[in-house]
Amino acid sequence: MAQCSGCDASLGDSLIVEEDRTVYKSCPSCSERVGHHVFYRYDDFGMRDMGDGRYIVQSWCPDCRFKEPPILQVSFECN
Repeated sequence: MAQCSGCDASLGDSLIVEEDRTVYKSCPSCSERVGHHVFYRYDDFGMRDMGDGRYIVQSWCPDCRFKEPPILQVSFECN
């Protein structure tokens, strides 16, 4: 996996950050495309029903999952 040019962590892993009582998550797909972590609001990712009563946060942002032109506004980037 490629490393972030800003923090040297793996771009393939999502990072979760809390700032000013708001939670943000990086999108591995967006991050790998630009070479550093790209963060969106955690709530923007949506949840996935695992079918066994568990719900987990989606890994990729909706723009990457649906391969649509960008809709989400980037909250901040690691650079």
